[in-house]
Amino acid sequence: MSTAAQLEKETGSKMVIVIRDHGLPTIEEFHNGVSLGEGVYTHEAVVSALFQSLDYSAIMTPILPRNTLFYSEGPSKRYVFLEVPPQNRKVFYHDAEIEDVAFPRMVFGFECMVQENKLTITKVYVAALEDQIIPNEESKVFFYPYTNVDSTFTVCWGSQKLPLIDRVSQLGTIPELFFNSPNSDCYYSSSNLSKKPFRALVEEVKGGTFPENYLKDTGLKLQEWIHKLTGSF
Repeated sequence: MSTAAQLEKETGSKMVIVIRDHGLPTIEEFHNGVSLGEGVYTHEAVVSALFQSLDYSAIMTPILPRNTLFYSEGPSKRYVFLEVPPQNRKVFYHDAEIEDVAFPRMVFGFECMVQENKLTITKVYVAALEDQIIPNEESKVFFYPYTNVDSTFTVCWGSQKLPLIDRVSQLGTIPELFFNSPNSDCYYSSSNLSKKPFRALVEEVKGGTFPENYLKDTGLKLQEWIHKLTGSF
């Protein structure tokens, strides 16, 4: 049976979308098998019309910490990754307090478990980023160049316990806990390319910016790094 004969036997309304390898899509409308006309539309217009026809609910995030780069939510876990711009801070090393030490642009990642309407911070990840004004999916990720972060990017908090939190937005305070924690020599030996002891390195970068040539490349881009830690892509 020919296509025309099939259409003549059809009842009701029908729209046929034809997508070509080269050229814009066409949409032809039929009623009871009779063509009412054909039009040419952009790909964007076709996609927009299809999405508008779907019945779906909007996805809303909670209020997020400042400079959040990524958020995901599952039945029992939350992941939040946020950027911390380059800055100079006081560093605590054994009994010494060293002022104005340069830190590179950094990213903090948080894994949280939901327990009885509270959020337990189960892991904190830290890495350095290349010094772009606005990080993106292709930004290079480097190992954190100082101490207390292992090769899996996980922070070692020692005996310090992280607080339970009520809201995701409170994660914005955790980087301050990290920066104000004492630096031991744990995990420092292979964290950067300077070949300098920790004390010598922080004395060198006082009052300046952290040299990007000292950063040790992970071989990962930002989106790949987040996927590695969360399995979310």
